[in-house]
Amino acid sequence: MTVSRISLALALLMAAGAPAWEPAWAQGQPLRLFPLPGETSPPSPPSSSPATPGAPRAPEPAPGALPSPNALPGGAALPDRTIQGDPLLRLPPGMRAPLPAAVSANELAAPTVDSVGTLDPARGGLGYAMWNGTTRGRIVRLLDGLPTLPGSHAMRNLQRRLLLSSASVPPSTAGVAEAERAPILTRRADRLMRMGAIGGLSELLRLVPRNAGGEALDRLQVETLILSGDTNAACTLAGDVGGDYSEIFWRKAQVACDALAQESSRVDFGMTLLRELNAPEDQPFNRLVEAALGNNVVLDSLPQPTPLHLALLRAANMPLPADAVAGAAPGLLNAIAIADYAPYETRLAAAERGVALGVAAPGVLSELYNQAPATPAELANAVRDLEVKPSPKARAVLYRRISVESDPVKKAELIATALRFAARDDVYDHAVRVLDDVIEQLQPTADLTWFAPEAARALYAVGDVEGARPWLVALRDRGPVNPDARNAWLRLWPLARLAGDHQATIWEQSALAAWSALITAEAPQEAERRIAVMHALLNAVGEPVEPTDFLLLPSAAAAAAPAPASASSVTFGLESAAAAERTGETAALALIATGEQPLDGLDATVLNRTIRALRQVGLDKEGRRLALEAAIAHGF
Repeated sequence: MTVSRISLALALLMAAGAPAWEPAWAQGQPLRLFPLPGETSPPSPPSSSPATPGAPRAPEPAPGALPSPNALPGGAALPDRTIQGDPLLRLPPGMRAPLPAAVSANELAAPTVDSVGTLDPARGGLGYAMWNGTTRGRIVRLLDGLPTLPGSHAMRNLQRRLLLSSASVPPSTAGVAEAERAPILTRRADRLMRMGAIGGLSELLRLVPRNAGGEALDRLQVETLILSGDTNAACTLAGDVGGDYSEIFWRKAQVACDALAQESSRVDFGMTLLRELNAPEDQPFNRLVEAALGNNVVLDSLPQPTPLHLALLRAANMPLPADAVAGAAPGLLNAIAIADYAPYETRLAAAERGVALGVAAPGVLSELYNQAPATPAELANAVRDLEVKPSPKARAVLYRRISVESDPVKKAELIATALRFAARDDVYDHAVRVLDDVIEQLQPTADLTWFAPEAARALYAVGDVEGARPWLVALRDRGPVNPDARNAWLRLWPLARLAGDHQATIWEQSALAAWSALITAEAPQEAERRIAVMHALLNAVGEPVEPTDFLLLPSAAAAAAPAPASASSVTFGLESAAAAERTGETAALALIATGEQPLDGLDATVLNRTIRALRQVGLDKEGRRLALEAAIAHGF
């Protein structure tokens, strides 16, 4: 600016009777005569006490708290960028202070009910910004494409965390398809119910404000309350909101609650209403309503049980039909397993299936195993009985026999037998989750060297890398003088590398070559395919195995059914999302890519790309867990 311009401005101010004042430049501060666009008055002088390095910052929101709308990190409000006053009143170009350069930012959306979650990063959540960079429409499509029940424990756990994470999502806007405007929270809750994550779903629904979710969430709330054993709260909620909805479920829920309250006249009215509404026939429901009112009823079949059926069964103290377990949705299995009104064999079958699907805790199954009725003769003949006639009851009796055995060698022999039969009967996956506690009671002594391969493999199967390490080290130390220990070490070495156990193992090409030679000698016809699968998994976790080592092998394509075109497009999208560090999108596409089929039915290339993508967005533990489960599923 020029001196003449400044002098003219000062003269005008003094002529207008401005009070005496000390020039700002005498204090070392620049003078601003007019507000900048966006300001209503000249800024106040800066504080004479600059912030001291290390001084306390403004308090941050509590963990899990959502930032207020229009807020920057730290709680500062966004400035109002509206120009106040006459837009023609502006400084001449020479007197304008330079405005800050434009900043491009991917701003998180203001929180809505769709952002609610029970998991922050400290509790296993994938991060509040996990959907950053993903449009709302794509989030909706990804959630709709998730498998009902992923085919591995690692992926089921990842899907549960994805659906329970507190995360910002783009708001619904006008001009988009109706399906994309539907609440994302409702989709998340529905997926949690379908996969049987009842505990997590119950916690999530408790965070949702009343009247914020609509009919779908209200129904899920009623059903989760029933499955959690709180029938009174379920009936209270059904009575409060059921009148607002027209679906048949609400009329049946009211009838069931009236039957539980012994309101026979209201039950008669409700049943009449159901007939007039042409409700689908549900003979088990009708009979159970009669039983809840105290009438003698026989129910010998329940092929598709529902939460309402279970509530009425509990009230009537009727035995659950045996066919209920096979047709039960995953979310009902744990409720059946702990139901004191169900026969022991039915509870046992539900617990075994529930543990295999990851919806029931292994402790529920081990407790039922220990309750197995057995005579001393049956305990003594447990191994023979399981060999001749495998059944949940026979497995339970053998578990009891293992539990009471005090001699370590005999206990190890019984465990090894149980695991062998479990693999034969295709129940190894849940057997190891019950037996891992008894395996950990044993120590890798010299007289249990023969048991070390079984113990280490079982512990790797449940992800217990720390527990497997002593058995692996025992084989390593005895290998130089014991050929069987050496071969067992070689078989387990790739599993340890997949698990990331770098304390007991190191990477050596010679070890990989020796392992490949051992696999080839044991099963020449299957060797090339099996080696290709393992190479794909090792490459995925970052080991120095070149892709050509598994992509160009003639039998690599036979490692599983060829990936369909849709799977190829999913893995392409997966790699793109991972490269852009879109965590939520990467996790969802990984779940869609692996789907519901068992891991030994997946193409090795799909597994490789899925694991690599997970690790690329910081989910290294999840990727390694998937690789380890895939190796176990392939028989390694």
